[in-house]
Amino acid sequence: MIDLWLILALLLLPLAAIIAWPLLRCGGLNSQGADGSADTRTLLYREHLAELDAAHLSGAVDEAQYQSLKTELARKLLSEEGGGYQLTGAQQGGRSLLYALAVLVPLAAVGLYAYWGFYDDLALYRDIAASHTGETDRVTEARITQQLSARAESHPEDLTSRYVLAQRLLVSNDIEGAVNHYRYIVAHEPEAANVRAELAQALFFASGSQMTPEVVKEVDLVLAVQPDNTTALGLAGIAAFEREDFAAARAHWQHALAQMPAGSSAAQALSAGVARAERALADAGGEQSQRNAHTEPVVTSAPGTTEVAAGENRIVVKVTLSDGIQHAPDTPVFIYARTSASPMPLAIVRLTAAELPVEVVLDESKAMMPGSSLKTVDEVQLVARLAISGGARPAPGDWQGAVERLPRSDWAEPVHITIDQEI
Repeated sequence: MIDLWLILALLLLPLAAIIAWPLLRCGGLNSQGADGSADTRTLLYREHLAELDAAHLSGAVDEAQYQSLKTELARKLLSEEGGGYQLTGAQQGGRSLLYALAVLVPLAAVGLYAYWGFYDDLALYRDIAASHTGETDRVTEARITQQLSARAESHPEDLTSRYVLAQRLLVSNDIEGAVNHYRYIVAHEPEAANVRAELAQALFFASGSQMTPEVVKEVDLVLAVQPDNTTALGLAGIAAFEREDFAAARAHWQHALAQMPAGSSAAQALSAGVARAERALADAGGEQSQRNAHTEPVVTSAPGTTEVAAGENRIVVKVTLSDGIQHAPDTPVFIYARTSASPMPLAIVRLTAAELPVEVVLDESKAMMPGSSLKTVDEVQLVARLAISGGARPAPGDWQGAVERLPRSDWAEPVHITIDQEI
């Protein structure tokens, strides 16, 4: 707040100087001009009076003429001085007006600034910047999302704010909301390949981590113009793996891996995918032929990563639904792992109530965002939620079960969760 007022003051000082400089300059000139005029009139009056006295003494004018001319000289002097006083009063009024403007203009500028909402925009920008550095709490995070949602409604042309909102909704597991905003941006900016890649990712999560035709279409559009887009390459690798084209999956993931910082969590996740594709190739018996068909060097893992370690980054979760809970068969069920410090799932699976009871595997392939997966943590929370509301975000009326703390040492054994608590 302090720096805001400081910036405003610095901006308004030149304006005040522009107004005050003519005011002060003219004030000085008027004062000098008024004094000079008064002195001149007095001097002329005395000269004329001396000439009249001389004429009277010499007898050129008689007594009656002398008195009449003397009275006329005095009347003229008073008339001229009165006009001068009126002029000075007008100048004083103008000077007061300029002083008033020097005060009112800055106040009006500040008022209009607040009225038009620019201060609110600045405050929102600050909150977002603080959020990126982890300096906000849950209340502030909720307020940021609410303000961005309101801005998306009031300023539909502001695609930048809408993009930030879409990313936040995706991270907070409101996948449907994120998809809607990503679609809006892509519809208005079809050349924005990065946004289209994130739309494909959101669609992938919305489908329960399945590669639908729409996801594949969006990925192909992105790679056609941005062949190095890591998000699209990751999804392309998943699509290839699902159709058992393990060599293509490996190639896509290697391409993305080559652009990641060595040793980063995203690189480690991709390395695990490459290793998985390598194992699938070996199991299929086509290892040698696939190597001959692809001349790219094979990267099996990032430094310090082993296949055993990749296999450890998985949790088997068995989910059941408590008896007596009223629900429709197509009610969404979200099963995910997250940390206690963030609501963002590290791995997530979406099913329907008709599929319960079920056993699912949460692993690197179920990660929501590059660089944020089970490989990056040593302890998680597990949640299984029956979304009666139909949305990805928890809402009153939903039912869930949870394991509040599951250290990595316990990941090797299946975990049982019963959905039996109403939100």
